[in-house]
Amino acid sequence: MKLNKTARLIWTFYRSFVLASVVITICCIKLLWDYDFMIFGLLFWFKVATLGLVFYFINSYKSNHYYYYQNLGVSRAVLWATTLGFDLFLFIFLTVLAYKIR
Repeated sequence: MKLNKTARLIWTFYRSFVLASVVITICCIKLLWDYDFMIFGLLFWFKVATLGLVFYFINSYKSNHYYYYQNLGVSRAVLWATTLGFDLFLFIFLTVLAYKIR
């Protein structure tokens, strides 16, 4: 039960920036599709940089929202590690999938 509750809380946190993250991932996949796999290194670091910007802006503008998650037993580190890790995994998975389809 606790795992389900934690997963729902993490999803609630991730929803605050999932649209921006998915749009950036789709743009990167489109660039990979156009310029082949030699651009993957640049796209990977672009994605990491944009995740850093998302981290900065969410911490700046929604810093008071962390109290909600903290009161429910989920720390900042868990929120960010799981959401950024999942987002990076999704980016790599979709990139490899797009490359295989191409």
